[in-house]
Amino acid sequence: MDKIDEVLTSSVDEIIVRESLINKLRSSEKLIVKLGIDPTGTDLHLGHAVVLRKLRQFQDLGHQAVLVIGDFTASIGDPSGRNVSRKVLTKEEIEKNMTSYKEQAGKILDLKKVKFEYNSTWLAKMDLYKIFELASKATLAQIFERKDFRQRVEEGDDVSYLETLYPLMQGYDSVRLRADVELGGTDQKFNLLMGRQMQKRYGQKEQDVVIMKLLLGTDGSKMSKSAGNYIPINTNAFDIYGKVMSISDDLIPEYYELCTNVIIENKPNDRNPYLLKRNLAKEITSNYFGKSSANQAELKFDQVHKEHKYNEAQIEIFIKPGQYQARMLPILSNATGSTVHAKKLVLEGAVELNDQKVLIPNSIINLAKGDIIRIGKKRFIKVK
Repeated sequence: MDKIDEVLTSSVDEIIVRESLINKLRSSEKLIVKLGIDPTGTDLHLGHAVVLRKLRQFQDLGHQAVLVIGDFTASIGDPSGRNVSRKVLTKEEIEKNMTSYKEQAGKILDLKKVKFEYNSTWLAKMDLYKIFELASKATLAQIFERKDFRQRVEEGDDVSYLETLYPLMQGYDSVRLRADVELGGTDQKFNLLMGRQMQKRYGQKEQDVVIMKLLLGTDGSKMSKSAGNYIPINTNAFDIYGKVMSISDDLIPEYYELCTNVIIENKPNDRNPYLLKRNLAKEITSNYFGKSSANQAELKFDQVHKEHKYNEAQIEIFIKPGQYQARMLPILSNATGSTVHAKKLVLEGAVELNDQKVLIPNSIINLAKGDIIRIGKKRFIKVK
């Protein structure tokens, strides 16, 4: 498989328009390839990495990668796949979330060849006349073709005018950049096609769209921070290794396809799923931290899970003595960033204090020096 075939096939769900993109890739034209990410959280995760890896493939072919940081659209919140309105983020929250995005993207992209754009550069300057002009480029009938909007209306839930502007603004990003290609997940299809429409209405050549398969979270549902089922790339080797090992066996082929360059010749039921998963965890960990760190993470994982022991070197979180609410302990251990998921971990018996289970999420625990808190099988906090 040559590099162009790899761009067209690996991890790809759909290409619009395929023949057009093939012709562009076979020509000597240097393409502007756009990927937009809204800084709605502090972490990029393996789900983001699927499209970032595709952007890197375009980079390797000599095309211009443009990473659009949606600092303006993040204040609205992408409604894609949502059954309720998103919380509107403040400017301070957005700036905090943006801080490490470049560094995290650099784990995958060649940052020297990436053009970073912030869509507040043009969207924040729009006056009412410009917004009227933008709104005239689409109809409400088109906007409400979106399954998520239509479903919310049918169920009697609100859809704000602000949310209906989101796809128009994302589409206008393509106009400003004169994008030749835009990348996104299957949940972004409506927004990506809106980019084509915006370009057409503004008299530009329509971008081709590469729609990537979505990576499911560790629990088999859509990967998201709020669900606590995501695998961040801005973490440590042991954490990413352990979280990959926590996925169900039926997700193994999908993770190989979307997160690695390894091709499985046999299905998991033809080989030992546990060994396949170990190799997968090691491969993904190596991609972000190198082989040496991946080997150390595997050794540490075996010590904790197989030998049921830990040593001081495995304790990475230290807290001061005092009173703590039980459901805050998983968050302090970095096991999750979600209070809902943290509560669930406590209720499921995944939190232990000195080998005794803590089962009441709202209970107040007095922690003294030397106490050891264990979250699941691989995370430890020591009171120091």
